Amino acid sequence: MKLYTLFTALLLMLTINLFAQEKVLVFTKTNGFTHPSIGAGITMIRELGNDNGLWTTDDTDDANAFTDANLSQYAAVIWCNTSGNNLLNASQREAFENFIASGGGFLGIHAATDTYRDRSWPFYNELVGGIVQSGPNHTSNNFNADMTIVNSHPSVDFLGNVGDIWNKSEEYYYWRNNGGQLFNGNIDVLMVESTGSNDYDEARPISWYKEYGGGRSFYTALGHNSSDYTNNTNFIKHVEEGIKYVIGNTLSVGGPEQEIPLQIAPNPVQDVMRLSTSGMLSSKSLMIYNINGKLVYQSEIPAEVPYTDINLEKLASGLYIGSLISNNEQSTFKFVKRN
Repeated sequence: MKLYTLFTALLLMLTINLFAQEKVLVFTKTNGFTHPSIGAGITMIRELGNDNGLWTTDDTDDANAFTDANLSQYAAVIWCNTSGNNLLNASQREAFENFIASGGGFLGIHAATDTYRDRSWPFYNELVGGIVQSGPNHTSNNFNADMTIVNSHPSVDFLGNVGDIWNKSEEYYYWRNNGGQLFNGNIDVLMVESTGSNDYDEARPISWYKEYGGGRSFYTALGHNSSDYTNNTNFIKHVEEGIKYVIGNTLSVGGPEQEIPLQIAPNPVQDVMRLSTSGMLSSKSLMIYNINGKLVYQSEIPAEVPYTDINLEKLASGLYIGSLISNNEQSTFKFVKRN
């Protein structure tokens, strides 16, 4: 890769991202049960964006926000405890499908799978990845259960390794009977243990992610209670990393067919950043630049290493640009360093 091409890409990324945060839209319309925790969810998402400096937050329960022109300003739309059917009319649904097709992100919280449960919008059902069963559709509230980490993802990596347990009291959804469904393509990150003796109490996924229709989707069935959004640091971090995923941390220089599968966590970082490149079989070169274009870190990552921990404790606070190159393919990403 020519040095000119590399710095052109970095300059482009700086121009796009340095002087403007991403924007997310929190959508909260309900035509079914209205969770009292919706307000706490909006506040949490707004405060997370303010604290990490990565996004600003708008919120609405007005479906008129779903137009091509309005949605184009957002990196992601978060369906926070929406419920019921017929939330959007035909043109509004089309605008949201266009938003996803153009690379927009989607994040669903808790009752987002209790939305369009009648399958009147199959695109949405597949995007969110599940439909809650009816009669009953969940355990009692504050049912205490263990969840197992079943795949690595920034939304769970901070909890431990695959196989580790997160114990949480929650209203755990069921997916199996009476119209419930899970969709192909979901990459599960959390599985809850069996919560009773009925067939629908079987161990089941509770959070997942995937690429869908041109964009990224992340869903967590957690988040029934308002206290989760204010006091449960694990839940708050879980959602924060989900938002970062659907916003996207990578920029493909050569087009989607050349993009290296890349995830970084945490972001912002204090001391150690985990760089995950699962699926890459070739060795990789990592270079990190400060905002003035000065190379401040460089290392070689061996082939077939699924992730690498990068020690950045000596870097000063600020915004940095990373570049990962393998077989003449390149991905660039931004991150914030905090001391």
